[in-house]
Amino acid sequence: MSSAARLMNLSGSDEAGQAFRAVDCAAFIADEETRRVVEQACQALGKDASVSEGGSREAMEYLSEAPMPEILIVDVSDTGKPLSTMLTITAAFAENTKVIAIGAVNDIGLYRELIDGGVSDYLVKPVSDKALTDAISRERNTPQPAEPAATEKTPANVIAVIGTRGGVGASTIAANCAWIAAQEQKRQTTLLDLDLQFGTVALALDIEPTRGLREALENPSRIDSLFLSSAAAKLSDRLTVLAAEEAVDGEVRFDPSALDLLLGEINRSSQFVFVDLPRTGSIGRTRLLQMTSQIVVVTDVTLAGLRDCIRLIAMLERAAPQAKLIVAANRAGRTENGLSKTEFEKALGRKVDLVLPEDSKALAVSVNRGKPLPVVAKTSKFVAGLRQLVRRLEGADQPKPAQQKPALPFLNLLKKKK
Repeated sequence: MSSAARLMNLSGSDEAGQAFRAVDCAAFIADEETRRVVEQACQALGKDASVSEGGSREAMEYLSEAPMPEILIVDVSDTGKPLSTMLTITAAFAENTKVIAIGAVNDIGLYRELIDGGVSDYLVKPVSDKALTDAISRERNTPQPAEPAATEKTPANVIAVIGTRGGVGASTIAANCAWIAAQEQKRQTTLLDLDLQFGTVALALDIEPTRGLREALENPSRIDSLFLSSAAAKLSDRLTVLAAEEAVDGEVRFDPSALDLLLGEINRSSQFVFVDLPRTGSIGRTRLLQMTSQIVVVTDVTLAGLRDCIRLIAMLERAAPQAKLIVAANRAGRTENGLSKTEFEKALGRKVDLVLPEDSKALAVSVNRGKPLPVVAKTSKFVAGLRQLVRRLEGADQPKPAQQKPALPFLNLLKKKK
């Protein structure tokens, strides 16, 4: 006899095929002691409960045949993979059904994974009356989400920062501009590092990356405010960081449509979203560029930087015609293999919007301490340049620049240098 059939008999139904009686709480527990605790806790709280011998398998049978209860309590000690088992069960939930898992494994990592997967609470055997009563009470007293406000929130200012070459400082600029926007300009800001394997944003800000970002991108159905809160690092009340550090020998694949959901959720709580975007072709890059309002192209003023800047801007103008492009020249103090600003702009066919002066000493202190540049070098000219960039980004409603002049043929510049 299935668990659902046993529960039907417990409810007093003798006719085959009669609809199951809806209950407040359905529980499937393997051992007698825990079943007794569940029965007592539900009785004390005035819950109409059906407690049956069993575990995750019986819970799945019940969910396939009976009305959804208000609370479902499942003993997962019968499975060696409690997380995957509960994910299967949560997929069958009604929207208003809450679940409490009970198991024998005392592991904070498992607890967090279960909570992230949609389980409301996880209790370890032996379960006390008080612990279970508190868990059920929390479920009963969970506040309902507030009705959405009548007025629509202004969309976040999504800014992609991308370097023309490795080492030009795009990640440094993205991380520190996000910090300035949050801490100095008092804007709710999210910093997103989309280089899941080699990104340096977490390292620069001395935070511990998690697997949350990858999970969000691979399983977009899990993206909500609670999941993002657990997946992100909160650097301050105004600055949230989403970064990862995946294995370099693995392959990261995700549905590009996940970016829509991710940015949509971030937009609920952010005014600025800085995205450190890898320059090499990454999954979802084209879709993300279509959602940006501004793009900061970071380059050095070398021949190689010029070549790649020309190519990158041409790609960005095709992929994100709605975005305002800002060209920022970094490492401008280095003269080896460098061009003058005038030569660079003439060949590029447009003005360089911002020149960031070299300050290797301040950068070294920032990296070694894992602190933002404005903290360790408040008066640095480089930091002053970053503040100027943030102010410029705040003026996102400014009109796009006039049609650019055609770039000087790249080979002509090479001949000139010879």
